[in-house]
Amino acid sequence: MDESLLGGVRVLEVGGGFAAAFAARWLSGFGADVVRADPLVESLTADEQVYLLAGKRRMLANQRELRALALAADIVIEDQKPGTLGEWGMSPLALRAEKPSLVVVSVTPFGQSGPYATYAADNIIAFAMGGLMSLTGHPAREPLMTGGSQAYCLGAMNAFGAAVTALYGAMIQGEGDWIDISLQEAAAGMLELYGPGGAYNGLGPHLRSGNHVRAVWAIYPCADGFAGVCALERQIPGLFAAIGDPELQDPRFRDPLQRPLNDDELQAKLYAWFGDHTKDEILALSPKFKVPFGAVLTPGDLLESPSLAERGYFDEVLLPDGRVATVPGRPFLGFPWTPPSILHETAADSAAVRAEWLGLQG
Repeated sequence: MDESLLGGVRVLEVGGGFAAAFAARWLSGFGADVVRADPLVESLTADEQVYLLAGKRRMLANQRELRALALAADIVIEDQKPGTLGEWGMSPLALRAEKPSLVVVSVTPFGQSGPYATYAADNIIAFAMGGLMSLTGHPAREPLMTGGSQAYCLGAMNAFGAAVTALYGAMIQGEGDWIDISLQEAAAGMLELYGPGGAYNGLGPHLRSGNHVRAVWAIYPCADGFAGVCALERQIPGLFAAIGDPELQDPRFRDPLQRPLNDDELQAKLYAWFGDHTKDEILALSPKFKVPFGAVLTPGDLLESPSLAERGYFDEVLLPDGRVATVPGRPFLGFPWTPPSILHETAADSAAVRAEWLGLQG
């Protein structure tokens, strides 16, 4: 390997969907040589292509070439319908029988087996079937889906982590794996206490609470947008000190047993306090009073964030038409990151990949 974390590692991305592209993008960012087998019909939007495909090499391959590419790779990331690779003559089990060190990661809505395995699902269906929609939205209204293709991203992050872990195992013992990632299961894994709690107490799904779990755990409108606080009991004294309202020292607010009975009154006080302060003013109080305040940031806020700039979070991508796009970059610090500086056009690297991976010229 070179100095990058995954330098020298070959990754083949098959399928063309968001989840496989997202997982492979992180592998590329940490130094792997990612080749995307472009689909005949592109499913990603123009913006998604800029974000997810930059830094990868792209080619068009027939089924025979695709199988050869898979055997030349160290990791295959795919999000086809279960059984599709087998129909193409390259089932993961057959590939691994021929190359035991190969790591294959399959990302599908409901996994490779089970009653829903053959069902199609997009992001919103995976989000709902994973149980997350039981937590999002106001209880008196319809459930909501969060932005940013979260179900796809959750599955992709699990795929990325599993791929790197299995690759490490293959490097140590020469044995790869076929990893089955279900978008539904990945979403269900984000339910924290609510999924297991509902199963344990028999009460079923958690009731949606909108922007206010309780007065001290909520999002409020502020002077220039929205901000919030998620205060545990040990942080309540600091929160009340930051607000500076003498009435908050009354037992009906300080006593954790009385506070729920007076939550509406407390919530009204927080509405008034948040409304008088800007996001920056509220955030500045966090380190002073040891209170977990937060602000709802717009895309413009994120681009101007000093914290993200300090961490080198954003990457610049050169587009085929000469424009430069700013996209989210490294997910965390600690390892070298290879910025995806160029978005290649469809099939632009077919000849080069055939030569380097397959030893074919022309």
